[in-house]
Amino acid sequence: MTDEHFGISVVEYMAAGAIQIAHNSAGLKMDIVLDEDGQQAGFLACTVEEYADAMVRIVTMSEMERLEMAAAARRRATRFSEQRFYDDFKAAIHPILTHFSK
Repeated sequence: MTDEHFGISVVEYMAAGAIQIAHNSAGLKMDIVLDEDGQQAGFLACTVEEYADAMVRIVTMSEMERLEMAAAARRRATRFSEQRFYDDFKAAIHPILTHFSK
């Protein structure tokens, strides 16, 4: 979807180890389908040709390449877990709570 702010379905697919082809815009481009530890975690595309090229790339990858990309996708997806959101939110508000509890 063009300009999707957060693609939960993309994150769910990544967590399952699926190789993503997502729209090259908004949150998917900025936050989600990024390299993880130097390893490509999926593909971004805008045009029909770019989507087709990504599909061809996926089906012609070696098994090792697919497994490495799937592993990177899973690692990337952990950044969007409930526990990660909780921990990051807690860390963000801790200074405020500490300040007002004095």
